[in-house]
Amino acid sequence: MSGQTILIADDDIALIRLLRAVLEPLSVEVRETYDATSVLTMIQRSPPSLVIFDINMPGGNGLSACEMLKSDKNTAGIPVIILSGRRDEATRDRCVEMGAHFLSKGPEALADVKRLVVSLLALNQVAGAV
Repeated sequence: MSGQTILIADDDIALIRLLRAVLEPLSVEVRETYDATSVLTMIQRSPPSLVIFDINMPGGNGLSACEMLKSDKNTAGIPVIILSGRRDEATRDRCVEMGAHFLSKGPEALADVKRLVVSLLALNQVAGAV
């Protein structure tokens, strides 16, 4: 997975540190931002291989940022994981409708994120090779 970049957008600095500790051993570059407004600018400047969004962040909403990302033909193909404390089906359904993967924050979240990231990045490598 070398050469791939993951952008994490979350205002929980402790969670970002945990995610970084779990993901960096995959030989990926991990970038981070703490608000919804800067995430879109960062993606436009240097599109990552994958984005992990929180829903509630300063400067906006991760769902809105994901919607903008998915509606732009230049960034629509970037895989998105929404990692949130919300557990309601309406939020999960909205994420899926946008083409994002939804995971709930909790004790099992780090292992779930790692498994999903590995799977999505492997699919990206296969798609890029075709």
